Amino acid sequence: MSETPTGACCSIIADPSRVDAVRTISDANPDPREDLDTLARLTAFAFKAPICVISLVSDTRVRFVGKFGLDACEVALDESLCTQVICRDGPVEVLNLSTDPELCDHPVAVGPPFVRAYCGQPLLSPEGLNIGAVAVVDTAPFFRFTDEDREALKAATETARRLLFGNRLQSAQSEAAE
Repeated sequence: MSETPTGACCSIIADPSRVDAVRTISDANPDPREDLDTLARLTAFAFKAPICVISLVSDTRVRFVGKFGLDACEVALDESLCTQVICRDGPVEVLNLSTDPELCDHPVAVGPPFVRAYCGQPLLSPEGLNIGAVAVVDTAPFFRFTDEDREALKAATETARRLLFGNRLQSAQSEAAE
């Protein structure tokens, strides 16, 4: 896999509307959020995974607005699997990175933290733009990821949206209903 996003992926990550949405929510949340860290911790516990992140993916970096089991607050685009959720524009489930032909040579698979499993759900802005991910990460392969697991990760992602966007999300939903 290349060091930085290329081709169609690069254009998705660099989309001005998406980048503006990430910038807006990042500016509104410049500091780590204890409530999002708590959600990440609960999600990691639910999946019995050592790591969970709630990320915002800009055009230059991935910022963790909520995290558990990870020291970094942000990383370069090529150092995060969360970019895959943006590039693929949907959920990403990799049960064993070491056997995945696309991701087996990703920096987090071949170096610390030696990730083996990654399951990420898109984090959408109130406008429906894919701005990040809620992801559970493990250093051991997952044997399975069930429909129940998918629903649990979707619920964690919806909770993250509500915590991040609050009233803005309710307003967007009300306008859509009218």
